[in-house]
Amino acid sequence: METTRLYNIYDDWRADLLSSSQSRHTYDDLLLPTLDEGSIVQCLEEFMDSEYGKTMFGRHDVPASVGITGAIVFESLDGPEVTLSLSGKFWHRRETVLGRAAMYLHARMPELASVRASAPTDLDDFDDVVDEYTGEVIYREDKRSPDFNGDRETMEYQGLDPDARGPFVFSGGGGMIRPA
Repeated sequence: METTRLYNIYDDWRADLLSSSQSRHTYDDLLLPTLDEGSIVQCLEEFMDSEYGKTMFGRHDVPASVGITGAIVFESLDGPEVTLSLSGKFWHRRETVLGRAAMYLHARMPELASVRASAPTDLDDFDDVVDEYTGEVIYREDKRSPDFNGDRETMEYQGLDPDARGPFVFSGGGGMIRPA
């Protein structure tokens, strides 16, 4: 029987939401004592450096090697409201990246009221390029990373949510691409 190897508290939280007796962490371990900038930055680092995060962010070698350049950055804390910015290209929808970061921040700091993007355009996966004279849309620029192996397009065609699976799978066998 193969067991999942968990590398940090985010991976443990995501794997079983601390509901199993196999979790190395308790609910008290998950909670941070204060809602402050340092705690938010710490949680974002855990999220980005988790095994899951190593499939989403361009700061890691494997995603960077296929054109994923995305990053999520703490912008501000105003009372119980956090603002984050997203930049670069993600394989996942930008809305999904922000949503997963928000879920983790809320789990670690329950007093957090909201997590939002610094600008509505941070969540757009496409930008309309508009002719300055006519105001017509010339083309749509894709802000997503390349679909390097065709998985995203295949899953969308099949009616599946690509974000539920992602582009990579890491196993003891060394294979990383999941067939559609």
